[in-house]
Amino acid sequence: MATRCVASLPLLSASSAAAARAQPTPSAAAPRRFRTHLLVATGGEQQLITAQEPAQEPDYGVVSLHHVGILCENLERSMAFYKDLLGLKVNPARPTDKLPYRGAWLWVGSEMIHLMELPNPDPLRGRPEHGGRDRHTCIAIKDVLKLKEIFDKAGISYTLSKSGRPAIFARDPDGNALEFTQV
Repeated sequence: MATRCVASLPLLSASSAAAARAQPTPSAAAPRRFRTHLLVATGGEQQLITAQEPAQEPDYGVVSLHHVGILCENLERSMAFYKDLLGLKVNPARPTDKLPYRGAWLWVGSEMIHLMELPNPDPLRGRPEHGGRDRHTCIAIKDVLKLKEIFDKAGISYTLSKSGRPAIFARDPDGNALEFTQV
């Protein structure tokens, strides 16, 4: 008995599928994503044929992540952590006096963290001990062991990556989870 499952897209022959795979991607920064549809036929011989169609890309032009907003209760205390302990630099070009709350913009590579002194609507108790199991911001660093030494000296609690990769998780003074992964 033959069973067929046919996708809604026309299928590619083996030669046209190979030609489609040989097409260059638009750029390394924006790889093409594909939806795969299968045709399976059983009977005297089994076949598995795939058809690929480029997924719809957003047409508004995603470029990169610009900044991450982090709520803090006390801006000076957060600046002591992010600026003084972690060594992040303030971006003086960003406005701090045009918003109805205090804040600071700190460089993280070519992106930024926006510290906002606002009430935190999230519960501070009951958060997972390991920040990798909570909402977190990940910062790429060069040396996890050096950061571990800085945290040890400052008395900052942390956990290491559960997967064994070079990464360390900590919380800022307001309980926001941070991951630092070695690249």
